[in-house]
Amino acid sequence: MDLEQLTKHQIILLTLLVSFVASIATGIVTVSLMNQAPPSVTRTINQIVEHTVQTVTPSNNGPVTNTVKTVVVKDEDLAAQSIASLQKGIIRITAKGSNDLIARGVIIEASGVAITDKAALEDSGALSFEAILPGGQRVPATIKKSLATTSPLAILSLVIGTSTGFAAVPLAEVSKLQLGQSVLRISGEGVDVVDQGVIAMLPSGQSSKIEASTVSKIPGSLIATRFGELIGITTSDSLDSGADFYSIVKLGETKQAATP
Repeated sequence: MDLEQLTKHQIILLTLLVSFVASIATGIVTVSLMNQAPPSVTRTINQIVEHTVQTVTPSNNGPVTNTVKTVVVKDEDLAAQSIASLQKGIIRITAKGSNDLIARGVIIEASGVAITDKAALEDSGALSFEAILPGGQRVPATIKKSLATTSPLAILSLVIGTSTGFAAVPLAEVSKLQLGQSVLRISGEGVDVVDQGVIAMLPSGQSSKIEASTVSKIPGSLIATRFGELIGITTSDSLDSGADFYSIVKLGETKQAATP
């Protein structure tokens, strides 16, 4: 067929046919490449988080007005912000005068209440403990009260000579956790080592342990939601089930134990 002899209508139809075939080929190649990409790549591309921010704006001559807007945040940016916030409430527990790590801990109240692995403190043989704050400052840490006789968690009271208080880490609501929900893990014997995973198994029955796809064998290592809410920490009790299990920290229990 001689292209020069085609009519205008035939040329238009031929152009549309070529475009249609090209678009199908492009779609097939794109889908094929996405299927071959690592899960982390597709997760970064697909996941965004919407934050609803409410601000109160006083008017000069009228009533106060509320402004509500939705801010879209990339998943990786949200994770970085949450990790930075969590680090402000993480402590390293040692025997008094020692630099050897006994366990990690998490500050849960601005007054200086922290939690850690009870068995790690008991097995250390130390009589007095110190907490190394994120800034490197060492403060006395006193075992205040255990949650219960069978609880794997210990409550610590930190003493600091300032009225500014501590940066407390908020606790997640256990009832709202879901299978497959993304979690952040912070561990490490010295510097903080970070990892991401998902909730692999929720607590069942009377169990106070939760399973995640990220592991740690260091007592006091934490897992938290992407919004920086503490879910649980590594304890000797959770390690009996595996390095991917964590003892859940419940808001009501910790507040009751921290009450004088």
